[in-house]
Amino acid sequence: MRALKGLTLIEVLIAMTVFAVLMMVVTQSLLPLFGLTRESRLQLDANQQAQEIIEAIRSAWLDVAQYEKTCAPIHLPSGATVRVQALNKQAQPVNSLSFTTNCASAVPDSSTIPTKRVTVTIKDARGKTRARLTLDIRRP
Repeated sequence: MRALKGLTLIEVLIAMTVFAVLMMVVTQSLLPLFGLTRESRLQLDANQQAQEIIEAIRSAWLDVAQYEKTCAPIHLPSGATVRVQALNKQAQPVNSLSFTTNCASAVPDSSTIPTKRVTVTIKDARGKTRARLTLDIRRP
């Protein structure tokens, strides 16, 4: 009876080739998932950023003077825009208002607006809209 001494060089090369082919197949199927994970992370970050901006505006507008001036002393990151619309009693947009982060130079609205609709849009560096959140805020 002959004793086994191990694998031949050909057997090792075939095993390595099969392993390499299997790893390439698995890797190619996982690469799109990594892209989707990155895209989801960017979307989640943009939504969180938009929510923080809306909450900061809502908090600032607890002060009637800031509400009437349509201003909030907040920092808007690059790619973030704020649009404010005056709403009538039926919650229909009446006109657009100018939003500013500098409350010292802002002028109060000439009429009493019962509700304002705030829309925050976050865009990435390429201009693609990542998040858009809207909130109606009543006069305090």
